[in-house]
Amino acid sequence: MMPKLDGFGLVRALRDDPRTESLPVILLSARAGDEARVEGLSSGADDYMVKPFSSRELVARIEGSLRLARARRQAAEAERRFVERALSLTEDRLSLALDSARMGMWDWDLPADELTWSPMCKAIFGKPADAPVSYPIFLELLHPDDRTRVDALCKQAIHPGARAPYDVEYRVLWPDGSTRWILARGKAYFDGDRPVRFTGTACDVTGQKDAEAHLRTVIDELSHRVKNTLAVIQSITEYTFRAGTDVDAIREALSGRLRALAEAHTLLTRSMWESVDLVDLVDRSVGRSAVGGHFSAGGPPAKLTPKASLALGLVLHELATNAAKHGAWASDSGRVAVQWQVTGGELVIQWSEAGLVGLAPPGSTGFGTRLINQAIEYDLDGEVARDYQAAGLQCVIRVPVAKTLASVAAASN
Repeated sequence: MMPKLDGFGLVRALRDDPRTESLPVILLSARAGDEARVEGLSSGADDYMVKPFSSRELVARIEGSLRLARARRQAAEAERRFVERALSLTEDRLSLALDSARMGMWDWDLPADELTWSPMCKAIFGKPADAPVSYPIFLELLHPDDRTRVDALCKQAIHPGARAPYDVEYRVLWPDGSTRWILARGKAYFDGDRPVRFTGTACDVTGQKDAEAHLRTVIDELSHRVKNTLAVIQSITEYTFRAGTDVDAIREALSGRLRALAEAHTLLTRSMWESVDLVDLVDRSVGRSAVGGHFSAGGPPAKLTPKASLALGLVLHELATNAAKHGAWASDSGRVAVQWQVTGGELVIQWSEAGLVGLAPPGSTGFGTRLINQAIEYDLDGEVARDYQAAGLQCVIRVPVAKTLASVAAASN
C-alpha cells in the first residue's frame, strides 16, 4: 500500500539486484488473509507478518530469518567449494590426459583478442613456456605455403554465418629450421551472432606423417618388386618349358624354382623387405635339400639386399638341384659344403662338392647353368667360375658388396 512502489515490488527489486538478492526480508502488513500472504512470499520475502504483532514475535521471526539466511549462505559456500574442487579436479584430469597424449590446448578470447596456449602447446610449436603468443605470431610460425589456407579456415570457424568446423593439418617451422606437422581441431562459441571464444587442441603428427610417407615408399617399392618377380617367374616358366619335353620333369623343375623364389620372399617379408641373412637363405635353399648329414655351411654375418636375396636364392637352388641329380648327392659318399667370406670389396661364395669318382664336365649348357650365369652376371654384376674335378664340382661366385650387402648398399645410396 506504499505509493509509487509497493512492498511486493520493493522485494522483487531487492531480489533482482545481485548486491541484495540474499538479504533477509520480512514483510509487515495490515493486509491479512491467505491471498496477501501468498503474494508476499511469492514476491521473494522470507516471512510475512500481519499487524498487529508483539515485539517478541517480531524479534523471534527476525532471529529465525537470520539463522535461515546464514544456513543458506553456508550451504551456498559449501556448494561453491565443492564445484571449485570438482572443476579443479576436472581440469587436472584434462591436463594430464592432454599431456599424456602430447596434445596442447589453445584458447582465443575473441572480444579481448587474447590467445592463450598451454605449455605443451608451446612445446609442440617449438616455443618456450614463457614465449608470448598472439594470432599474428601463430600465423608467422606456419609454413608459408599453409598460412593463407589456415587463416581462411580460422575465419570461417568464427564467422557467425559459416560456423565451419575447424579440423586441419598444417606445417610449422621450428626455430632450428626443421618442419613439423600439426593436427589442430577447434570450435568457436557464440553469444547470439557474436563470436566470443575459439578453443581447441593441437597435436604433433610428424611421426605419423613420416610413417605414412615410408609406407607409401614401401608400397611403391613392393609393387615394383612384385612386377619384377612376376617377370622373373614368366621368364623362368618360359625357359623351363623350352628346356625339356618331359612333362613331369618340367613340372618338378618349375615347382622347385618357384619354391626357391617363394622361400626368399618369405625371408624378405619377415624383415619388411630390408635384408636377408645369408645363413637363413643357404639353409632354406640348400639345407632342406641336403641328403642326410652330407652338408655343411659357414661364413661371417652377411645381410643381403632384397635383389641379391632373390638372385642368390635361385642360384643356390640350382646348384643344390644339380648336386642331387648329377653331383655329390647322387652318391652315398658325396658331400656338399658352402663357405663365404667378404674380401676386397666382394662377397665370395664357394660351393664345393666332394666324394665322387670320375666326374666329367657336362656336354652342353643347360637352362640351370644359364640361369645361374644370368643371376650372377646380369643381376648382381658378378662372375661365376666352375671347375669340374673328378671328385666333384667346385664353383666360386664373386659379387660386389655394393650390389649384395644391405649395409653397404644403404651407405652408398
